[in-house]
Amino acid sequence: MLPGLGADKRMYTKQLELFPDAVVLEHLDVVTHETLAQYALRFLPLIDTHQPFALIGTSLGGMIVQELCRHIQPEKVILIATIKGRREMPFFIRSMKQLRLHKLLTGENFLRFNSVMAKRLDSRGDSPAAELIVQMSKDAHPRFVEWAINAVVQWDIPELNHKNLVHIHGTNDKLFPHSKIKNAMLVKGGSHVMNMTMADEVNRLILQALKS
Repeated sequence: MLPGLGADKRMYTKQLELFPDAVVLEHLDVVTHETLAQYALRFLPLIDTHQPFALIGTSLGGMIVQELCRHIQPEKVILIATIKGRREMPFFIRSMKQLRLHKLLTGENFLRFNSVMAKRLDSRGDSPAAELIVQMSKDAHPRFVEWAINAVVQWDIPELNHKNLVHIHGTNDKLFPHSKIKNAMLVKGGSHVMNMTMADEVNRLILQALKS
């Protein structure tokens, strides 16, 4: 499993209860000017391909998983709250490639915004998830965040053609609106962090995908 931007192994706490032997590949230190494809290659030695395996990626982790699938062949690919290429990107992210407005966003500001959005979860009664997001944001490295934002804005690859790919997406995902997402298993009311706030439903769909 690969976590999203500003997150780490802790975002998969509920999934690890279901799959205690699963391996979470946490983010690596970045290399200046490295693309998302180049970054993904550094995970290859960490994956045991000598036995059947599945890859699960959330948000940024889902993009990394797709890059990995160009070099290795998992039995199943499960994407959560992410996109499958540039066509599924919202316009404001696609436009950043030309306007370069993302260069004005520092890692510190992004992580501060993450914490503010987490407080909205808290107001809806999702205190454990909100506290976890705030803590992960405090522990994330701003330099990595800045690199990752630019890598996502620049990301432009053909859609992955994998016969056993499953995309789980929430209807209330504000970062990647579900209206642009094709061929996904929709979670009604699911947000961008639904694997934490709606873990039972997401876990059910993961199990369903693996059993199929």
